[in-house]
Amino acid sequence: MKQLKLLPTVALFSGFLALGLASGLSTLQADESKFEDLKKNLKFDRTPIEAADGVVTSYAPALEKVMPAVVTIFASKSVEITNTRNSQQEELFRRMFPDIPEDFFEKNSPPGSNRKEEGLGSGVIISADGYILTNNHVVGDADEITVTMPDTKKEYEAELVGGDPRTDVALIKIKAKGLKPIAIGDSARLRIGDIVLAVGNPLGLEQTATHGIISAVGRSDLNITNGGFENFIQTDAAINRGNSGGALVDATGRLIGINTAIQSNFTGGNIGIGFAIPSNMALNIVERLMDGDGIVKRGFLGVLLREMDENYAKALGRDGDSGVLITEVGPDTPAAAAGIKPGDLIVSYNGKDAKEVQKLRLDISNTPPGEKVKFDVIRKGKNKTIEVVLGDLEEGLQTFAGGPRGGTPQAKPQEFVDGVRIKNIDEETREALGLDASINGVVVESVKDNVPAAEAGLRPGTVITQVDQQEVANVMDAYEVVKDFDADVLLLQVYVAGRRDILAVPLTE
Repeated sequence: MKQLKLLPTVALFSGFLALGLASGLSTLQADESKFEDLKKNLKFDRTPIEAADGVVTSYAPALEKVMPAVVTIFASKSVEITNTRNSQQEELFRRMFPDIPEDFFEKNSPPGSNRKEEGLGSGVIISADGYILTNNHVVGDADEITVTMPDTKKEYEAELVGGDPRTDVALIKIKAKGLKPIAIGDSARLRIGDIVLAVGNPLGLEQTATHGIISAVGRSDLNITNGGFENFIQTDAAINRGNSGGALVDATGRLIGINTAIQSNFTGGNIGIGFAIPSNMALNIVERLMDGDGIVKRGFLGVLLREMDENYAKALGRDGDSGVLITEVGPDTPAAAAGIKPGDLIVSYNGKDAKEVQKLRLDISNTPPGEKVKFDVIRKGKNKTIEVVLGDLEEGLQTFAGGPRGGTPQAKPQEFVDGVRIKNIDEETREALGLDASINGVVVESVKDNVPAAEAGLRPGTVITQVDQQEVANVMDAYEVVKDFDADVLLLQVYVAGRRDILAVPLTE
């Protein structure tokens, strides 16, 4: 079985695999510098790579520029051992000496002690005055951080400027001048097939370089980071444990990613699938860490989203399946305050096309809380621009919850759509489904097998709260909407398992 593994460190003591996965980080502000101060010292080279004549026989010129900027990071933390007693040994001892006092082991056991966990990782020097980019899981929870220079082997104590577990980016600083920083490339220009080199300290082997290509860009939903803000570069350049925080560079030696994780077998070895954080994304986090006192603040909208498909597009009268559909709007959220509604189709965010859920979530999260942003949406076939003042993600996640309204009258049973019967929500049904008084709509009583509604995901027990983007309080409301509906695909907002969703139900085979 294959499994994703972070590339935290090389384990030096038993039980140590990764540092810094805890959500609460203790950060040390190295100085009062802001990102604008650091930016003046960064060396950028964002020109496209020009294809040279002839065959490339060596990447030594590129690596000569990279190697001095890739450092070894030694991180350690103290872990308290609370239970040092061995119950099996105690039981055996009591059988051999049945007359020992009951509290003998309690009085004679050694007190709890601390164990130091240690590991190695990599880092990349990005400024001559000592700022180093690495992974949060390498240094985020460390008590002590030591950086070793690649050429002189000189060691420096490092301070954690800030770490972000949601993207696994961290920034540390050493007190040094005249360092040799890496040139930072533009990861937005990467193409599948571009040559890349990975440089780091795999398995403790310092200054190791490997070669490969970009296998994919924009990889997400890998569950690598603590929070899901993922946008990884995938590469087949060989990377292993200890490469974490090391450099992924292009063929000219420019930094285009920070190595973070591998797809691995049980041995943890390289099988040609590695992941790196794009340099543009990493630098964006660096800016926010420096300007936010070591903490990354993210924008919060307060909605649940889903991808478009052909049926949803048809129901909304769209030619293509681009856009992101809103399935739920949380009460007392920035989205609710601005008038965004379930069923709205987001087609652009601040002038940028909205095509994928993950990309839109990332764009919103990269916007500072309190900023006014614009969403272009389609509602019932009409274009609408909505301005929203984003909230703070950490605060918003604590309060986000779904929930509409309540009601009940009754009507004669008949098919709502082909193969589907619905009924009003009476008190018995409300109690059986665990619905509170705020839930208003109708409940699906039965669905025949193999009808379009069943294939679309409609199931008995599902509560329908909207039909064709119109709220319904009872079955009569639902029948009235369906009676006047003349399109091929019916859009239903449903409530199931405590959450809202949108189903597109074809009315013809």
